[in-house]
Amino acid sequence: MINTQLKQEIAKDCFNRGNIEACGFIVDGIVVPCENVSANPETGFVIAPEDYASVEEMGTIECVYHSHINSNEKFSAHDVGVCKQSNLPWLLYSTKTGGFRYADPRKNVPYEGRDWVYGIHDCYSLMRDFYRRELKIVLDDFPRGEEGEWENGTWMMFVNNYKGQGFVEVKRPEKYGDFILMNIVAPTPNHAAVFLPERNCFYHHLMNRQSERTVWGTSWSRMTHKVLRHESLMQ
Repeated sequence: MINTQLKQEIAKDCFNRGNIEACGFIVDGIVVPCENVSANPETGFVIAPEDYASVEEMGTIECVYHSHINSNEKFSAHDVGVCKQSNLPWLLYSTKTGGFRYADPRKNVPYEGRDWVYGIHDCYSLMRDFYRRELKIVLDDFPRGEEGEWENGTWMMFVNNYKGQGFVEVKRPEKYGDFILMNIVAPTPNHAAVFLPERNCFYHHLMNRQSERTVWGTSWSRMTHKVLRHESLMQ
């Protein structure tokens, strides 16, 4: 998605900023650094509207990038919200660890190989993309809080909403697109997977890993809380 040369140029810009967050764009394959005009540039970034406008005149904006000057390689909840609002891919670089994290909110990325970015690339985001693209079913998005919120014992995003999205419970995963709701090391169901019967496997996205296709087997069935099917697929 972003080649090595561009990443090296971005890393160089980020290191050159010292103790403030770097920011900028990739425009038609060219790295374009911008001034960080945030009131607190050590902990956040803001690109001036006039810089944004001038960059748009240069060509097609392919990505927004920024850095974290600590070891945090994860998008903040604020980053996620603004990334979605911009409807542009974002690239995050940590100057402490040298790690990159990529997020594309436009919902056209492959099902496999997505970086984990809670609220943009997570198990439910993958499921929404699959249903929209493969089954022509549009599922509502739901606001996410901070990563790990499912550990507090009160997080019920899946349980509280699956009926309202048109899902009904079935005995076992059998049909293309069946929704497997799992409980993985959490007090409430916290993981979604999409079943692919022709290969007895499913798409899913675990925290801090890239999304993948995995074979359905005994270990996963033990973690299954419910198997759900959309009402439009019941026939």
